[in-house]
Amino acid sequence: MRHSLTFKMILLFFLPLILMQELHQISHSVIHAFLARLQNPKETIASFSISFAFVTTFSGISSVCIQACIGFVKDRDSFWHLTRFFSTVGLTVFFMIELIALTPLSHTLFGTWMGAGTEVVRHGQTASAIMGLWILPILARNLCYGLAMIHRRTVLITNATIVRLAALGVFLLLFPLWLEGAAAGGAALVGCMTVEAVYMLFVVRPFYRTLATDTGTPHSFYDIWKFSWPLMITQSSENGVAFIINFFLGQLSSPDLALAAFGIVYGLVRVILAPLRNLVQTAQTLLHTRTDLLTMLKFTSGLLLFFVLLIWGMFHTPLRIWILEGVMGLPLELSRYLTPAVKLIFLIAVFWGFAALFRGVLSAMRQTHFLAISAGLRLSVVTLIGSITFIDPHLNGAVVGVLAICGAFTAETLILGWKIRDRAKGVEPLFAS
Repeated sequence: MRHSLTFKMILLFFLPLILMQELHQISHSVIHAFLARLQNPKETIASFSISFAFVTTFSGISSVCIQACIGFVKDRDSFWHLTRFFSTVGLTVFFMIELIALTPLSHTLFGTWMGAGTEVVRHGQTASAIMGLWILPILARNLCYGLAMIHRRTVLITNATIVRLAALGVFLLLFPLWLEGAAAGGAALVGCMTVEAVYMLFVVRPFYRTLATDTGTPHSFYDIWKFSWPLMITQSSENGVAFIINFFLGQLSSPDLALAAFGIVYGLVRVILAPLRNLVQTAQTLLHTRTDLLTMLKFTSGLLLFFVLLIWGMFHTPLRIWILEGVMGLPLELSRYLTPAVKLIFLIAVFWGFAALFRGVLSAMRQTHFLAISAGLRLSVVTLIGSITFIDPHLNGAVVGVLAICGAFTAETLILGWKIRDRAKGVEPLFAS
């Protein structure tokens, strides 16, 4: 018999994931801080930013295997069935990334469409090809994450991320001996992700052994695809928000400055707010009744209030200068340019949090198809807001980017909230058993 969901149960599941996501995103900001101290920091950070946005847009499907693992893994057969499915999808995406990165298509993408300079395009091409390699270790890691979440041992995920961050420090010292700029940063990122995946494979072996050998016919590839494809579109479109914004920033009068500044601001957004993404898996794993849903809504409201106050304290006080110029080591030009944007980050927090929660709720309901509609709406809003750069090329690119992200999550929150409210009016059970 299931007990009603409590704040304590949510915290025990969610807090280790907060630490995990913070450490994940800190690793990206560590790379930014490393690149900011190299020669030509503006061009180097711009090339890393566009490469990172490009690769994460296409590789966003890898995070979906966590939710698929939670929903479909019941025994060893279903685990390996799911592994084969996502390996096929992952390899397809990998070859697509490499095809673009290693051919003149990358020059068209980064140079012609985004308006990046020659050096930014050259380094971005190499960095993209290297970062494309992270798909397979991420798939392996995320399947292990799913097993850990099923057993509610999320602390193991946090431990793995600490291992990742330590490995990153080592690789940032080693790879610049052979690679330059953004390529060194990308290689260090791939390396630390691989170490993290190996660690997770080791620590979840006991969970795999507890799985029954066979409890029946596993779900078909069609069933997995039917559940997963809307989540793939949703995740890729969320990651693609930054990628699409980069196209519009390339139309501004100082495209390299705008691309570099937005890349840093988006990195800070991910560092601070990325823990909110884990509301997806938390809701999908823990929600079983309408009462659980109400408890989760109250928990999320309190969590978002905390993040809003945190962001206000970081960027609306003198602490901002210490973060940007001291910790991040940004040149004065970049620091001043992106200051108005970081002051607006708190606006993103509320809608990002509720959007993530509502995705998890719909995943628990097995209503993922509606998420594809919200993904299309999100990208439409980003395109609408980003298009103002055609009207005024002297706009602050970082501010345009933050407003586009905020508008996208606002639209997604409203449409997903409406869908959940509509289903909750019925009398049938809300969540899949």
